[in-house]
Amino acid sequence: MMFRRLAALFCLTAVSGIAVACLAGRPALAQQVDGIAAVVNSQAITIDDLNQRVDMAMVLAHLPDTMAMRRRVLPQVLRKMIDEDLETQEAKRLKITISPQRVAAGIRQVERQNNMPPGALTAELKSAGIDPDLIRKQIRAELLWLKVASERLGPSISVGDEEINERLQAIKAHEGKPEYLLAEIFLPVDRPDQNEEMLRLGERLIEQLRQGAPFAVLASQFSRSPTAANGGSMGWVTTDTLSGPVRDAVQHLTPNHITPLIKTRRGYYIIGMIARRVVGAGADAGPDPDATVTLAQMTLPVPQDGPPQSALIARAQQLTQGAPSCAAFKKLGHRLQALGVGDIGPITLPKLAAPIRKAVGQLEAGDVSRPMPTTSGLRVYMMCSRSGSKAHLPSRGEIRRMIENERLQMLTRRYLRDLRRNAYIDIRL
Repeated sequence: MMFRRLAALFCLTAVSGIAVACLAGRPALAQQVDGIAAVVNSQAITIDDLNQRVDMAMVLAHLPDTMAMRRRVLPQVLRKMIDEDLETQEAKRLKITISPQRVAAGIRQVERQNNMPPGALTAELKSAGIDPDLIRKQIRAELLWLKVASERLGPSISVGDEEINERLQAIKAHEGKPEYLLAEIFLPVDRPDQNEEMLRLGERLIEQLRQGAPFAVLASQFSRSPTAANGGSMGWVTTDTLSGPVRDAVQHLTPNHITPLIKTRRGYYIIGMIARRVVGAGADAGPDPDATVTLAQMTLPVPQDGPPQSALIARAQQLTQGAPSCAAFKKLGHRLQALGVGDIGPITLPKLAAPIRKAVGQLEAGDVSRPMPTTSGLRVYMMCSRSGSKAHLPSRGEIRRMIENERLQMLTRRYLRDLRRNAYIDIRL
């Protein structure tokens, strides 16, 4: 069972530029469950709040619950909690609210990004002894901040025809060259004494990603980039929009792979490539990398002392291939007492986890995948619908929205930076 007490030794580094004291040899801290970890303006973050969020981050990222790992994770989690408090306080000041229904939709979006059935995210947290309200609170803060940025900063953004013309010319200049659909995790190093902790955390996150941990989950919990609210998604980019070390690493990357840890002036990056295509031409990362698909799925249990896996796969394939529709496929799943019978999507292929994308990428509507071995059984997918588009030169309206989004992200980063500078932040650990 995961413990919910801070242990005797935590040496935290700077949080948003504020020096934080090192604690050593203070066993009494483990008992201060109602103590204060930090104060953000007039709002307290308790030690128990912080412990629970560390627990949640480690469960969702599938990190081992060791003292060394908690020591690396805790500074990132505390920074994120401080920023969330600043964001929700600003939303309250501006009388901006988010409905519970919108928060529920946000949770469902996270589940879709990670190919989880409805309710699976909160169920996973409950099974680990973690209050699901923690993820609701985090998603609420992210949605509030997006709404604050949109309503407060959006009206001030103006994009002229000349800017659109310049961007269109730049895109045309790249016609025939590759562009990449990327996702990122950014771990900032604000002070030199933070470097070792961020290096070790980044290395551990890479280990988890290579073992199959969802990129979007790790990005949402640990990345300090504004893209964290969208699972780290950077969208389609060309290499000339990337910084030197990141650009060099991406050029050697192939779809469905991640970079090693990339050291930059600001910190460490992990970049994942979802797809690759050629600007203005057909995609070169397989057919329709932007296709939107709807899938039906089931997982057939595997008997502990049953036949060899090859025989089970052949039998599973024989049982599922004859389904005439996704409705019939799901009925078959219930009749076979399969696990996780349900739908995925609509979702674009790049947002599917790499193993699923590989299993269904070549399927047309009505096709059934080859059974895929998983820890819970043999998983089978049926393609219910599929639509997509090839890479293309964007319209003027698309370019306008592209520039507006870039500018909004930049202004949002400055907005949060100013909130930090003007806030009273007292770290008491």
